[in-house]
Parts: sequence; C-alpha cells; structure tokens
Amino acid sequence: MSHTTEDRLIQAGRQLLDEDGIGAVTVREVARRCGVSHGAPRRHFPTLALLLAAIAEACLGELRERIAEAGGSLRDTASTYVSYAVEHPHAFDLITRHDVLAGSGRDLRATSLPLLEQWRDRFTKDHPDAPEAAATAAWAAVHGVASLTSRGALELVGADFEELLDQLLPRD
Repeated sequence: MSHTTEDRLIQAGRQLLDEDGIGAVTVREVARRCGVSHGAPRRHFPTLALLLAAIAEACLGELRERIAEAGGSLRDTASTYVSYAVEHPHAFDLITRHDVLAGSGRDLRATSLPLLEQWRDRFTKDHPDAPEAAATAAWAAVHGVASLTSRGALELVGADFEELLDQLLPRD
C-alpha cells in the first residue's frame, strides 16, 4: 500500500507522540524520521499546530472506531473511552488539548463534537427523564476518570477505573 508524504509525516508524528508526548513532535524530527529535508513537511503542514491537528484527527478516528466497535451501551462507551486513554495516554492528551490545537485551520470540532453528540444521544435514550445537562455531566465525569487513569493517578490511590465507571454508570 502506497502512502503519501502527508500520510508518512502524520505517521512519523504519531510515533513521536506515542513515544515521548506532544513536546517531542517537531517538524524537524518528523522530517528526519521520514527521510525528507526539514523544510519538506512545511509544504503539507505550514505550522506545527496544523501537523498536530492532523495527528489528533487520526487519533480521534481511532477512538471513534473503537467506540463504534464497543457496542451501544453507555457503560461500554465509557469503558472504551477510558481504555483508549490508558493505552494511548499521549494521544489522549493531544486530542483533549484545545489550547494546542486551537487555530490550526483543521476543523477538529467536526471530528470531535460528533463523539460528544453520540454520547448525549445514548445517555438521553437510557435516561429520558434526566435534565439535558446530565449527559454532559456524566461525560465530564467519565472524561475525568480517563484523564486520571491515563496519568496513573487512580493507581496511586488504589482506585480501579472499572469500579468508578460502575458507580457512574451502573450496569443493567
């Protein structure tokens, strides 16, 4: 399968991200890993923010696919979300760093907001009498569990993310 230079740049950036986090992703290092001049990536990604946004878009696509494969329940969605954060902590960090991605010129909201809307729809289906803000509050709680778990903070206090999710979203 042939990959475009842009695909190769995104893949190299993703590898750097997975290895050492957002700060490790530089245009120069991505170029080096792809075997191109340090100026070549600028033709595809004129700014680092645009490169990071392209990497974030790929990560969001992975997360969306995993959630789609997880089944339709809120609990399954929540567990998949947290598991993704644990397995890919730097990718999770990037997709939630709006300060890093803002103004990139790549419409990430078109990729990320449907995930939240899907959550809200599932929540409303399961809790038809709940106030509208309850869906967002539940998502915020699950997001907090994902953030704490991905950074190892829950481990420090002896908490298990599945137990916490059971408290937030009891299984039927």
